[in-house]
Amino acid sequence: MKNPRVESSEARNASLRPRRRRVLRWVKWSSLGCLGVVSLLGLLTVGLCLLAANAVPKSFPVVPDPIPPPQRGADLGSGLDGFASPYIGHTGSWDGKGGAMFGASKVPDLDAEVAMGLRWTFMCVYWRALEPDGPVDLTGSLPPAWRSLDEFVKAAHQRKLNILMQAPVVGGNAGGPPQWAGRREPGRSAPRDMAALAEFAGKLARRYCPGGDLARKEGWGASYGVRAWELDNEPESYRTNWKGQAADYAEFVTLAGAAIKQVDPQALVLAPAVASGAHAAAWLEGALNAQALAGSTVFRGRGRPYSMGPVTDVVTFHNYEGLNTFFAGEDYPVTRAFQEVRRTFEDWETRAPGFAYARKQEYWHTEGNFDFVGLMSESRRAAWRWQFFTRAFAAGIRKVTVMDAKPLEQTAVRLYLEALPNPFPMHPATDEISIIQGQAHAFRHADGAGLASGRVWVVWAAVDTGDAVVALPVIGETVEVIDLGGRRRNLRAEQGRIEVRLPGDAKMPPPLLVIDRE
Repeated sequence: MKNPRVESSEARNASLRPRRRRVLRWVKWSSLGCLGVVSLLGLLTVGLCLLAANAVPKSFPVVPDPIPPPQRGADLGSGLDGFASPYIGHTGSWDGKGGAMFGASKVPDLDAEVAMGLRWTFMCVYWRALEPDGPVDLTGSLPPAWRSLDEFVKAAHQRKLNILMQAPVVGGNAGGPPQWAGRREPGRSAPRDMAALAEFAGKLARRYCPGGDLARKEGWGASYGVRAWELDNEPESYRTNWKGQAADYAEFVTLAGAAIKQVDPQALVLAPAVASGAHAAAWLEGALNAQALAGSTVFRGRGRPYSMGPVTDVVTFHNYEGLNTFFAGEDYPVTRAFQEVRRTFEDWETRAPGFAYARKQEYWHTEGNFDFVGLMSESRRAAWRWQFFTRAFAAGIRKVTVMDAKPLEQTAVRLYLEALPNPFPMHPATDEISIIQGQAHAFRHADGAGLASGRVWVVWAAVDTGDAVVALPVIGETVEVIDLGGRRRNLRAEQGRIEVRLPGDAKMPPPLLVIDRE
């Protein structure tokens, strides 16, 4: 018989989840820019909730069937320098047309990303901001919004940063389609003139792709440009959105993706950029199940099916581990968010006749830090960065976001990137170490296939269990141990192993990197 106290607790959690989701939607509604600047009242409200709930996941189960690591030498960017790097910069605020909020420059954010060793940055582009009064003819005088976006791309090029361009963005902070394009339903994102939206996507690609108009003007040729296009932002739920219009969104992805690839066949179409949660899985199914016609009245009246599955090259999703844990009322780490989206895509590989697609291998985490409003201490967030990277890469997630890192976090990110510029493969390896004291987690990256190849261990004490002492098998006579602050020490192996003490913490124990390379 089930324990009544457990049953009562589960019932309370279930009753709180809708309320938590409503609060989360309110918080994100109160934000500005692609990521948002939460109002003071919203920040205090959520902050008190998080502190009261102590919303730190207590368990981080590994994915039992991780996606295999990418093939060595595989090049999705078709030769673009740094495109293969799995770390995406996502720093600051945006105005949807190349700048930061309130007319500020993005250059300081780009410089912060370069200082961390990143090779990617991010920019969202609002359709309403770039074509407010109708389709823009770029053969004449360039409108100010387009000049601003040009300047951002040039600044990113100067810093050797690839751009994940979230464009076109129709809903969310963009506020919906421009008035001249109409809407299929009041308050929703799907434009009545979907062809105009697809034409805008192609226009962006012609200007910003490698070898495009801007690249020719600047003399870059095909060596630099935008090759990763994420279509809208959290379309299932965020502010102005595609709720009830999953099939309309599938039409958008299909038409916009075709327009982009007509310009640049090597371009990657990224979708659907959903937030974590059961609501996202249900909406996503509607965007993959072409026969359901799960769209607006206008869409259903036309009777033409669409699925986003065949045209999507990279599946993207968002996850804030602390915030999502709070609103779910249970542990909600990145691996859970990844698996939910992955299962939905795999479920619909062959179920929609005429819309079959090969199994997706590229899953990118394109938005999220720990708690959105930065309530956890900076030192704990730095520890979380190393844990988050390691768990995500072990699951097979190909790229992860480095969002709004503070100074201690920036140091941690730089150290991790220096040690693991290519972190694949990353293996769960707790069963390969000896735990002498306490409880601990271990992951191991192998530089090559042989037993004698170099390796990097990432190890930390289990949450809220005190310090731990572990012994690691090593191949070198001496290994280097690095902590989050960059302190380095060399340890001499004895009989092919070393011992390290792992400091404990009630919420986020700090990991160590153990560099075991000849």
